[in-house]
Amino acid sequence: MRERACIIFDFDGTLYPIAPYDSEQRLIRRVAASKGTLFRQRAKRFIAQDQAGRLIDDAFHKRYAHLVRTATPSMIDEVARDLSLFLSEEDIKALAALRCRADLAILTCGTENLVESFLQHIGLREHFFLIRGKRLVWDEMGRTHMVVDIDTPEAKAEALTHLRPLYRIIVAVGDGPTDRPMLQASDLGLIIDWNQNNRAYPFETHYSLESICARLLAYLESA
Repeated sequence: MRERACIIFDFDGTLYPIAPYDSEQRLIRRVAASKGTLFRQRAKRFIAQDQAGRLIDDAFHKRYAHLVRTATPSMIDEVARDLSLFLSEEDIKALAALRCRADLAILTCGTENLVESFLQHIGLREHFFLIRGKRLVWDEMGRTHMVVDIDTPEAKAEALTHLRPLYRIIVAVGDGPTDRPMLQASDLGLIIDWNQNNRAYPFETHYSLESICARLLAYLESA
């Protein structure tokens, strides 16, 4: 496998644009839609704090786990289906074309269930051999608890490093500062800026999934 390359993607904001909520914020909103006023107010406040960057690591994970403890698989599927609509047929074809050149993986601080359902909706679940993040698990009573695998930007970089013995080349794609450690640990780190915020990153920046995929293919061809 050392002759093979690996392409690692972040999920939220990378495989789809955040407009204006990411997948976990959308799931919280979906759960809140079935709750009373107090829960909806708590959910709204949590999302506002998250979008303002005031919740990180354990402070985020514990409150998120509490808010989505009554989430159901059908809610996850509904959120993932909505996210999948952001991608065009050209986006999906561009992603699919990468598998002939590399093994595809997703390392995220997000929720694996949402990632898997999203990939299922765009028809590419089998294209990705590895998905690591945090997972919602249901017991026999239908109660939800969360198992955290990757919980920080540094953990994503560590997960990439663990793949080093298996691959000759590892490239990574993210969408912002929380992906910096993973991008720095790769042989080529790329940023996708779906919303064209024109922020300055110390990585090559692209504005569409098609452009990112074309760059990845060209890099692997020349490597």
